[in-house]
Amino acid sequence: MESQIITQLAKMKDDWNRRAVENACWYINTLRMDQTEEEFDQTGAEGVAQWILPELELLTQHADPRTLRFLEIGCGIGRMTRHLAAIFGEVHSTDVSGEMISRARARLADLPNVHLYETSGADVGPHPDNCFDIVYSIFVFQHVPTKEAIRSTLVDAWRVLKPGGLLRFQTNGVTDPTFLVAEKDTWVGETFPEADVRDLARELGARVVSIYAVDTLYCFSTLRKPRSGENPDQDRRPLIEHYGRADDPTISDIPAAGNDAWLSLVVSGFDPELADTNEIRVEIDGQSVCPRYAGQIRPHYARSLPAAAARMLYLEAAIPPGIAPGARSVRLITSPTMATPSIEVKVVAPLPTVTTIISFRNLVDFGTDIEVTGPKSAITLCVVGLDETASVDNVVLQAAGLNLRPAYVGYDPNFAGYKVDLNLPQGEESLSAGPTSFILIFKGVASAPLLIDLHLAD
Repeated sequence: MESQIITQLAKMKDDWNRRAVENACWYINTLRMDQTEEEFDQTGAEGVAQWILPELELLTQHADPRTLRFLEIGCGIGRMTRHLAAIFGEVHSTDVSGEMISRARARLADLPNVHLYETSGADVGPHPDNCFDIVYSIFVFQHVPTKEAIRSTLVDAWRVLKPGGLLRFQTNGVTDPTFLVAEKDTWVGETFPEADVRDLARELGARVVSIYAVDTLYCFSTLRKPRSGENPDQDRRPLIEHYGRADDPTISDIPAAGNDAWLSLVVSGFDPELADTNEIRVEIDGQSVCPRYAGQIRPHYARSLPAAAARMLYLEAAIPPGIAPGARSVRLITSPTMATPSIEVKVVAPLPTVTTIISFRNLVDFGTDIEVTGPKSAITLCVVGLDETASVDNVVLQAAGLNLRPAYVGYDPNFAGYKVDLNLPQGEESLSAGPTSFILIFKGVASAPLLIDLHLAD
């Protein structure tokens, strides 16, 4: 390993050991500077409920999770680990910080099925090959300062994954030039976007099940390790049995662009376990695109289709740029010599882009405690759906019946996305304490309301 990389790994270890001593809970989960054990533990339960439970059947591939061995990369002091241990038979968790691992051992000493390891920051620990059913990482690689360390850890994670097992991980997938040239450290880490994931999968011989939220800070990828003797060649000719909008199988009109410009196909005659989004293509009006997902049917689709669809291949693919509204030819190409018969899909004019407020912080310590007056009434919102035309002149926030103009709107390279800074009104117009809905309006389209619990200033 090159000396520069060794130096960077040592810096990463030192920084996270220091952060563990200073305030482990805040650095792991930037909710509030002073968190109780109960609050911190609850965020771990919420994380598992949000990121693991909705995908449990896909992750376990319908096996009993109590029979499975789960590897968690980047556990900190065990925020999610305790709740993972209630689901899976064995949970093995790693962290680059020995101080974090020491504290995790103390917090989780009552759990006999949890095993903890300190790593170098470029591996997953001293495990034998092919020993885990699931390897999982979230909110970790976004803090790693080099592609080399991210890549090395993923290669080692692949080594310990069982044939047939799944490796799911989140990376910073941003490719915006402003972010790419920004300095990277052990907090604002290096990007590892879709192209890097797909290249690594080809090198490993991995099947790419999915890559979601590309070009965002929260790019989620899932790779499947082939079993020995698996043959992707199919005996039957594949056939598209159903299509619909990716979020709702009952909607057959697919927008040409925007948030909902995603087409789902349900295909017979192809084993979902053999699907690889690096290899198969969806051809839409003559344009070939990589699916963002190809595998067993996702739960929200399975609920609306006949039971037989659960055994078919399910795909999601974007409508490519430049496709005009109208009836468009669609087919799935599964190999250089095999494709489904074409079907017609109705493409319609784009729906309005809806923004989403994904998080909020005060501008004092960047915690989630927001006060109606005083320094913590200055807040920042991270928003998806804004673009380079967004400004303080065309973005409005509504709260408690008031239209509030932001103090700043723009791209933030540290967040790798758009943020909106807002000073809550003071004096006679100050908001009341308690749960308050905030709605962001951009180009005349309102976001879904975000509920923020406002507090009186101390």
